[in-house]
Amino acid sequence: SEYRAVIIETDFLTELFSRIEERVGTRISHMVFEAQRSAAREGIEKDLERFPYSLGRIGPGKRLVVRFFNKLTTLNGLCYTRTICYKPGRFGEAIIRNPYNRELMAAVILGAFEGLERKNYRHTWRKMDGDDVISIALAEEKPKISERMGLVFPPVKPGDITLVRCTSCGVPRDLAFLEWHEEEGQVIDTRLGTRVAFLDGYVPSVIFRELGKELGEEVYSLIIQVEKECTHRRLQDLGFTIEAGRHLAHWELEKFYNRVLYWLPLWGQGNPVSFRHEEKRLEVAVDNPYNEHLLAGYIAALFEAVEGVESEISWTSPETSSVVYTIKA
Repeated sequence: SEYRAVIIETDFLTELFSRIEERVGTRISHMVFEAQRSAAREGIEKDLERFPYSLGRIGPGKRLVVRFFNKLTTLNGLCYTRTICYKPGRFGEAIIRNPYNRELMAAVILGAFEGLERKNYRHTWRKMDGDDVISIALAEEKPKISERMGLVFPPVKPGDITLVRCTSCGVPRDLAFLEWHEEEGQVIDTRLGTRVAFLDGYVPSVIFRELGKELGEEVYSLIIQVEKECTHRRLQDLGFTIEAGRHLAHWELEKFYNRVLYWLPLWGQGNPVSFRHEEKRLEVAVDNPYNEHLLAGYIAALFEAVEGVESEISWTSPETSSVVYTIKA
């Protein structure tokens, strides 16, 4: 599949959406849910539209696809899931443990089955022997807001990055600090002891697009600010701190920017094709950004962390799937 995934700390999106709700005083969880449902549905539809994967919609192939769903959610660090029962085209139940976000996990499950069955589903929760159990059943229709949550798949620009990979599993070696706990449905960043997940790279843009329509441009400043704060915190936890009063030499700054921008393609968040650093100014060009506002907050935080000053950031998009950021003190 050519469906895009990014690695994100599982607490980040929950914090981001909570902060937006607090600031604007408006509930947005229903928008987030429908965007995630739409993303999961379209992802599965893309997978199943090609032969031989299209056989997954026929007869016993559906049960194989459901087994694949269980394995995929575990490998992506979304949760541990085990099917209790499944009646194709009608009903299903599964045990869910350690979901990265319970309701967003429900949206993923609904979207996956809607992509498989091409029917609408609804969900309920119940307890069984201390475990959460999700039940899905056919629904007559979905909320009207779901009609607004269609995904946009921008064209992908080719790149020339070559990542050194493990010869046995194929994972980039620089991600060796990630640890899979399949029995728990979690992926752990062992450097910080934090949980990460492989999430689709489209939901944030869909949600931000609709929030911008409803709440105006101010919501984008909030998104950038939350990303900046999270990045500052992450850099401190990783030991990327500059002693008070110390000024880095130009070559040290160049080395730092090279190092941290290198992580963007590793995390699936974009391809930093070039950067130019001058006195209290940084310009970064990124192809295939997964979200321009979140990347703006990330890059601004990098600049502030080593320059020791507040920054302002702006960007242009000279062509589709390319963004050029300019950060100044």
